[in-house]
Amino acid sequence: MKKTVQLSFEFPKSEYPYLKLICAELGISFKQLTINALLKKIEDYEDKKLAQKARKRLKYMNHKDNISFEKASAEVV
Repeated sequence: MKKTVQLSFEFPKSEYPYLKLICAELGISFKQLTINALLKKIEDYEDKKLAQKARKRLKYMNHKDNISFEKASAEVV
């Protein structure tokens, strides 16, 4: 079974020369530029969702139970 899927989409004709220029300057193919951009977008989305979850959990934490960074570091070592 293949580990990839084929994507196909329309791209604005007016932007195509810039796309070719960027690929040439970076020395990568259109395919690689697209893969890099999409993976970056996915990572950014995941980071945003993780930060939202962290903020939500921090909101409900009992701050009296917090310990100092020094104490937490000492417990790890």
